[in-house]
Amino acid sequence: MLHVIFGDDEFRASEALRALKAAIDTDGSLATNTSVLAARGLTPQTLIQNAAAIPFLSPSRLVVVEGLLTALGSRRGVVEAWQQVVDFVPLMPDSNHVVFLEPPKKRDDRGRGVGSSPLLAALRGFPNVTVTELNELKTWARGGPSEVARWLQDRAVQRGVSIEPRAIDALCDLAGANLRALASELDKLAMYAQGRAISADDVRLLTPQAREERMFDLVDAVVEGRSADALRLLRRMREDGSETALHLLSMISRQLRMMVRASELIEAHASPDAISSATGARGYPLEKLTRQSRAAGRVASEASLRAAEESDFSVKTGRLNDDLAVELLVVRLANLAPRGARARR
Repeated sequence: MLHVIFGDDEFRASEALRALKAAIDTDGSLATNTSVLAARGLTPQTLIQNAAAIPFLSPSRLVVVEGLLTALGSRRGVVEAWQQVVDFVPLMPDSNHVVFLEPPKKRDDRGRGVGSSPLLAALRGFPNVTVTELNELKTWARGGPSEVARWLQDRAVQRGVSIEPRAIDALCDLAGANLRALASELDKLAMYAQGRAISADDVRLLTPQAREERMFDLVDAVVEGRSADALRLLRRMREDGSETALHLLSMISRQLRMMVRASELIEAHASPDAISSATGARGYPLEKLTRQSRAAGRVASEASLRAAEESDFSVKTGRLNDDLAVELLVVRLANLAPRGARARR
């Protein structure tokens, strides 16, 4: 058989190939009867030679051809050049399986894609040809769970994992349509839950994206002088043990250094591109940094950075324990922040 697998969802494509291998590897000998061919330099004769070879002491043979249809494109004369393959496919031995595995379409690729391949069109009609298109699942839906949420629920069921709806929503919010990340996080959360249903709290505790979001929320609250919010987040992190006080200190200092540099450039009427180049921030982080720096100003940002450096020094010299140092820094920065900066959210 010939199997054509293509689309933007690379993870489901790899899963489809894995499922095919599992289905035809009935005696564990498929590994020694598998060939992987790159599209570059491949000729019809070489492909046919590999696809026609008899399995060695095995019921099945697998030939994976990577990116052939993508490489050939839709230029004129493709079918004629590969007519030998078109003629061979219906005669392929039942024991043999050829997979055309196509990569996702590049974002800047303005071509028509694999779906419009003339060679694919010539092969579609044969009864021993399957075509599987796997496009990226949608993260939104009207009046029900999204395609990504349904996929995650189905995967949990297949693996015998119990997961609460709120946990599914939390994972989808964090990872979006990145199914590889979702699958990895589901397996990790299942091991942590040890048979009970995975909860949204589990996701917030163990998922790196969730911890990073909480870290950014805490740093924002600290540098903006919102001491109540910062202390609440700080104590929650201390209770669940997700972050150390020293790491928090380093992240706060990093943001304040960026604010000092950005506020200097803002005073000099520098462009957003110049601020981005100097700080490394882009997109929304750049917008947020610019807003925080404008609200605080250069003088307050420099004073806050000095306070953070003093807190770090007091911890490293043993004058204060790290938890107390961070709490005192939060209060001190709230007093240093201009009133307008504290009011803005």
